[in-house]
Formats: sequence, structure tokens, C-alpha cells
Amino acid sequence: MKNSLKIYNTLNILCVDDDKNVIEIYNSLFCMFFKNVYTAYNGMEGFELFQKESIDIVLTDYSMPLMSGLQMTQKIREVDPSIPVILLTGLENLEILRNAIDLHITSFIKKPISSQSIFSTLEFVAKSVLADRLLMQTQKEKLLYSNYQETLTYQKETTIIKNDLQENKKFLHFTCEVFYQPKDILSGDSYIIRKISDDGYFMFLVDGMGKGISAAVTAMLCSASANNIINQMIKNKKFSLTQLIKQLLEFIAPNLLEEEVICATFLYFSSKKRLEYAMFSMPAILCIKDDSNDVAKIKSNNPPLASYTKSVNTTILDIKKISKILVFSDGLNENSVRDSSEFYGKYLGKDFKEAKDINELEAKRKKQVFDQEDDITYIFIQREGLSDI
Repeated sequence: MKNSLKIYNTLNILCVDDDKNVIEIYNSLFCMFFKNVYTAYNGMEGFELFQKESIDIVLTDYSMPLMSGLQMTQKIREVDPSIPVILLTGLENLEILRNAIDLHITSFIKKPISSQSIFSTLEFVAKSVLADRLLMQTQKEKLLYSNYQETLTYQKETTIIKNDLQENKKFLHFTCEVFYQPKDILSGDSYIIRKISDDGYFMFLVDGMGKGISAAVTAMLCSASANNIINQMIKNKKFSLTQLIKQLLEFIAPNLLEEEVICATFLYFSSKKRLEYAMFSMPAILCIKDDSNDVAKIKSNNPPLASYTKSVNTTILDIKKISKILVFSDGLNENSVRDSSEFYGKYLGKDFKEAKDINELEAKRKKQVFDQEDDITYIFIQREGLSDI
């Protein structure tokens, strides 16, 4: 132990014994090795010191007034189940030994004690403490690094997402709000909302196939590529939804895995109160018209995007009389309902119809859904001023 002074002097030891001579011996012996030596004359004082100070090892006598060594250990175990406790005893009572084992006493030293027995035991226990401390530090560093990487990943995902309506949610005669909540750090969902001109706005929602890195990379790649194409179109003052999709597919197709497909929704709102859309195997868009209390559905007009996709179908919809629109990925409607075998899609239409804004819709969703099972992204669009009615 003397050869390991630099290692052991990082530890604090608590010595508890009702014999003042023994305590003096502990002080004189251990002050050379340990960072701090704390002493107490009974279990009650010992426990108070344990609560007050940062203790690494406890060395205690069994028989003491007010509170025995085992009684103190029991109270210590309620606070810290793993701290090493060394018990000194001259008794060989089986019941005491059984209780000591139940309290996970780390080691025993039988009286009369010798410096050799104390040092050999302390060396073993101290090495155990230091090994645990090193392991905890390593795990902490790994966790910090993992959290750092997750933070960077999420920042990268949200940086690729471009939302020109993030601050001012108004566009044309509508307001637009977005709910984006990945299940994990790596999200298979991504979206962009871009102002093409004063007369036109583009929205894109993509849902990569599967989960994990592959889906997340594909989703981010789609959004990044779409943003680049849009930037060029804005610069050239020439926007075409069909051309955008074809250029995106031309870039994405060679990077897709075999049999990998992409589900996506492309929307272009114009000042002529028209919506041009192309949907590739995405959940139907929900909308409510002024002259109807029913929730209408705009269904996909294309199969999923794949490396072999050749044609693109777009549809133009008159939205003059549409008051509310909900665009979403399947993580919203395919989530299981609390205490049920049903999916939230069964209740989504009703909740959407009744919700005055995105916050109210989200509150209704949380009442129905217990665990989030997939990435959830949805875009809540409604005629400007409608939420005030």
C-alpha cells in the first residue's frame, strides 16, 4: 500500500470505533495514505459524517453504543448500496454474520487486529473503489461523447430543414405551423417550406423507408438536394414542380439502396388560390371546405419514388373554399392508441376538424397516444384568422 500512495491519497475513509485508542491508531496510520480520515465513536456519529462528507470506504467496529456497526451500515446502504464497508468484529455469531452478508459487507477483519490484516484488506478494497471510479469515468466520457454526437446530428438535421415560415407563419391567405418530433436522434422524416416568390410557396415532406441511419440519410439527402434545386430555380425565376421532382430523382436515384423507396409529398401553393401537388405513397392529406363539415381526403397520385421511377403525375386543386389542410407522415396516423389495438388515424380526422390550431391538435393527440412509435411530422395549414373565430 505504501508503494501506491499517489493513488490511494485520492480516497476518503471513515473509521468508526468506540475505543479512543483505536481511533488514534487509525488517525496515525491512515493519514499517510488517504486524502482525508474521518472518525466517529459510534454508529450514529458515523452515519452523520457519512451524510455530510464524501466517503469512499467505511471501516467500522461491530459493537458500539447508540448504534452498532451493522445498524449504521443498514442506514448507509439506504443511501449508497455500493460503498465498501469493512467490519471489525471479535464475534463469531452466525446470526451476525448472516446479517452482515445481507447488508453486503465488503470484507471482515477479525479481532485482535494487526496492521498487516488492515493494510491487506484496505488495499484490496481501495483498488476496487478506484476500478469502479475509473469505469464510471469511462462510461461518463462515452455518454458525454454520445450525447455530443447526437446533438451534432440533430443540429445537422434541423440545419438541412429550411422553413421560410419559421418566424412569420403567414403565406398567401393562410397560416402555417409545423410539428416535427423524431422518435430518435436519427430521423427518417424531413421537410422544407420555401418561399419561391411573393406569389408562390413550396412545401416538401419526405419519409424515408425503415428506421435508423439509412432512412435518416435518405431523408436528409432529399431535403438538401431539393433545397439546392429550389435555390437555382429561385435564382433563375423559373419554378416547375414537375421539373423539381425529376431533378431531385435524378440526383437521388443512384444513391438509393437496392429496393429502397421514398414516400414524399410535394406541394406548390400559388396566389391564384390553386394547389399543385404530387404525392408518392404518402398518407392522404386532410382538408376541410367552407361548405362542408366533413373532412375530405387528397390521396396520393403516384407510387413511391424509386430508382426506376420514370413518370411524375401532378394534380391541380382549387383551394379557394378550403379552410384547413393537414399534411403528415405516417408516424402520425399509424401510431397505436393508448390501451387499444386501434391506430390514431381513426381519430385524427375528428381531432383535426375540432382543433383550432396546431397546439390544440397536439394536445388531442397526446390524450390518445401513449408511446411515440415513429417519427412524427405534420404541417397544419388554415385560412388566416380562422383560429380567432
